[in-house]
Amino acid sequence: MLFWILTSLQIIFGIVAGESTIRQTPEGGKTIGFLSKSGLFFLKWRAFSDYKKELAGLRKVFGITAIIFTVLLFSIGPSNPPSLFNALPGLFLVLWLTMQFGTNFKKSVKEQASIAGLMIICPWLILGMDYITDFQFNQLRLMASPFKPFGLLELETYQIAIALSLIGGFFGLVMAAFSIVIFSMVPLFFLFLIVVSSKASSAALQVSPKAAKNFSLLYCFLIGPVLIALESKGII
Repeated sequence: MLFWILTSLQIIFGIVAGESTIRQTPEGGKTIGFLSKSGLFFLKWRAFSDYKKELAGLRKVFGITAIIFTVLLFSIGPSNPPSLFNALPGLFLVLWLTMQFGTNFKKSVKEQASIAGLMIICPWLILGMDYITDFQFNQLRLMASPFKPFGLLELETYQIAIALSLIGGFFGLVMAAFSIVIFSMVPLFFLFLIVVSSKASSAALQVSPKAAKNFSLLYCFLIGPVLIALESKGII
């Protein structure tokens, strides 16, 4: 992989370094003109990128891709022996879910907090049901039965409700924090790539053509060959 990356860079910098020579022919002039316009368009697009829109766009791409691979998997059937193709629907579904969380962060955090709140309130709702039914079913004590070794069932009913609320609140907050960390990793990674490409493109737009050509000559005739030689020897 590194070899092909270095080779591609060598070709790109070679084209930039030899721009004046290539322009001497009509076909070369058209090619260089097209590449210059395309490169300038790409740099401006990345330099003035809208982070939120691009993350939302990635979310849509992952969702559509998950649907496409799911349809293909059910249409063609899973590969035998199992391969990466079988896992692609699930992979892109997970990516879509994480991007859904990251692009709607406030809403997602509120949902996680709501779940933690529900786990706190739930014992009191069950206590209310037990009270209405005159404790015929004792659902609250059944709910607390896994904690019998800790002596929880020996407490008064309202004390059991308090203990279960504290336990539920603790685990709810831990689950919320865990979900926020895990589901934020993928969006933050893509946001990092978007920001880096934007900053790099902004910096590239500030470079003068003469400086770009001089660096391209340096890379094409010195840096590039050295890196390719080091890669071929397994040093890098």
